[in-house]
Amino acid sequence: MKIIAGKWGGQPIPSSRPSEKLRPTSEKVRESVFDQLNSRFIDSWEDAAVLDLFAGTGAYGFESLSLGAGRAVFVDHHLATVKHLKKACEHFETTAKTEVLCKGALEAIRWLYQRGDRFDFVFLDPPYREDWMLAALAHLHSYPLLKKKGLVVAEHDKREALSPSQAVWKPEGARRYGDTMITFLSPLFL
Repeated sequence: MKIIAGKWGGQPIPSSRPSEKLRPTSEKVRESVFDQLNSRFIDSWEDAAVLDLFAGTGAYGFESLSLGAGRAVFVDHHLATVKHLKKACEHFETTAKTEVLCKGALEAIRWLYQRGDRFDFVFLDPPYREDWMLAALAHLHSYPLLKKKGLVVAEHDKREALSPSQAVWKPEGARRYGDTMITFLSPLFL
């Protein structure tokens, strides 16, 4: 798995041995996601704050940092994955502007909100078809972590309907890549 663009473009992301629990986002999908973000949703990555929930390999967060994001928080509840994320942060020399949390996603959302953190982008890439996506979106509504004009980038199975998630999220576009869907969402009420 490699970084696609930015200052680390072409470099591999140091990660753990492949695991059946990890389902890394393909480079093709990530490239399309960041092309859309750059063309439609962001003028500059400088100072952007990014939350990579269900981080796994951390591909979304590291790609954002490579493009110039000012800060990234990685959240995963598997201790071995968290250790590899920390090693990757050291590898890319980003420990000063990254934080790796070993927490469940829902707990992390509440904890980060109470701490006062706010983000420009929240990347959601939970296990497919396990209801984590809707639960995470509900928590992000209850504990609004997005800055004004912030965006959720949700990666989910094509069979998972996000049906504007109980009318609290505004769809800003969606793309399908095989079994994978990417849906961009902004909050209706901030």
